[in-house]
Amino acid sequence: MIKLLQLGFFFVLISSFAQNNEENFLITENINKFKIPDSLQNQTYKSLKTRFHKHSNSFEKANLYSKSYIKKSLIAKDSIEMARGYFLLSSISHDSLIISYLDRAIDLSKNFHSKYYPALLYYSKGDYYFENANYKEALDNYFISYNMTKDNNPVLAYDSKFNIGSLKNRVGKYKEAQKIFKEYYDYILSEESKYPKDYYNELIALFALSDSYTRLKKLDTATTINQKGIKISLLNNDKDMYHYFIMNEGVNLYFQKKYKSSIDSLKKAIPNIIKLGDQSNIMFSRLYLGKAYYELNKVKKAVKQYKKVDSLFSDYKDFFPEIREGYKSLIDFYKNNGDKENQLFYLNRLIFVDSIYNINYKYINDKIIKNYDTPNLILEKQRLIKKLNRSNSFKNKGILYLLIVLVILSIFLINNYRTKKIYRKKFERLIDTDNKQENEFINKKKQDFTYLSEDITQKIKIGLEKFKSNNDYLNPHVSISTLAKKMDSNSKYLSLFINHYEQKKFTNYINDLRIEYAMEKIKNDKKFRKYTIKAIAYETGFSNPVSFSQAFYKKTGLKPSYFIKQLESSSKSKKQP
Repeated sequence: MIKLLQLGFFFVLISSFAQNNEENFLITENINKFKIPDSLQNQTYKSLKTRFHKHSNSFEKANLYSKSYIKKSLIAKDSIEMARGYFLLSSISHDSLIISYLDRAIDLSKNFHSKYYPALLYYSKGDYYFENANYKEALDNYFISYNMTKDNNPVLAYDSKFNIGSLKNRVGKYKEAQKIFKEYYDYILSEESKYPKDYYNELIALFALSDSYTRLKKLDTATTINQKGIKISLLNNDKDMYHYFIMNEGVNLYFQKKYKSSIDSLKKAIPNIIKLGDQSNIMFSRLYLGKAYYELNKVKKAVKQYKKVDSLFSDYKDFFPEIREGYKSLIDFYKNNGDKENQLFYLNRLIFVDSIYNINYKYINDKIIKNYDTPNLILEKQRLIKKLNRSNSFKNKGILYLLIVLVILSIFLINNYRTKKIYRKKFERLIDTDNKQENEFINKKKQDFTYLSEDITQKIKIGLEKFKSNNDYLNPHVSISTLAKKMDSNSKYLSLFINHYEQKKFTNYINDLRIEYAMEKIKNDKKFRKYTIKAIAYETGFSNPVSFSQAFYKKTGLKPSYFIKQLESSSKSKKQP
């Protein structure tokens, strides 16, 4: 059984290894053989940094600019600029190289105590460890960043302290965390605040405060804060933060024992959180959805949610103490149903969860109350193994089942990785390519087109240019007959023209123009980017979101939700200094 589980992890490691094949730019040989391209030889540090951020979605280009930045500073023997170069390189790297580059940057800037360096580097290390569920290292690095910036960079200091509060909140130190969140909230609303004067940071503070009030069982206060957050989100058309507050209120309703209302809120929030790819809060919301179902004695629905949490935890390894409750419920469920195979499987999972707790949480938290101690779990595991060994046929079926599951899981992981890689390349090509068609006569066929006279061809050409420049294709009621009539022509001539010169049918021609318009609006208009897929579809002339999504995928090879998500992610990374 254990070997089969290890086999599954082996496949995961193979998948991960495929992502980590980039060149290590700390090795002297790699640095020496790198040559700055002639086109970049005379570029300033500022220019290279600007180009890096502009092309941060293209690994090859961003990699070239960051390495040119480092090589230029190495030649000039400028340690602080070299540190900045390694910071840029770390932001596009994978796995252990991120920490290696950040450590090198810290070493280069350790004697240069500025507003950002080396404090920003420690903060970035903290973020890396936080995202990878290594909370011990995350806490250490956030503390270093805070101590370096508390007197000269209040924004970075408060960001570091806020993340320290988030870690404290995770392990049950709710009062300590709440104190930090209140300080953060008071500061961003104060006159001396150095944060941008917008609504977003206020919502982040309110979100953290509402959660801490729920944990402290001050449920009415938490509801008041959630309502305020919902109101601000709606005023600013921020659907993402709106759903986060709906999620928080769903958890708050659970503690108020209003289980049906809790389920309604959580089910409303979860699809949007899934769309954002926020694995931690997907796990959190599904866990409480399962707990609410369990309280209503809808055990099978609860088990379904707990199993989804386990599936997410297998990939993401993010952990919060309440997750143990889901595993305990799964163990009890399969025990009551006489399913020893699954009972043993989730006992192993719970033991693994406790090992993560031992690595991380004991460093942060003094103690945690456990109803199921790990030694007892191990004893229970041994008893189950003895029972399973009494029935060879049952054991063989279990092994075969697990083997099939592991093979399917491995195939899924590999295919999922390949799909993500393909989607990422498609996205980068779309961003690097100007998708607007030139308003010139597109002659894809060299031979003469004898079906239409030169006068008719010229009339249709001018009419289509005017049609495109006025964005008339956004009219949902446009048709080939109405357009031809507007050009003082007929639909047959117009159809022949578009089929020949555009190499597509009229419907596809209109849909492509709409998608090109939508892509430009999404890229350049932040407010438009916040619209729902349904709203974007109507704004661009489609009759429903399904036809819009199908046309978008046909044109780009990507789903519109993925395209928007990647743009949002790129926009956030560019804001970092």
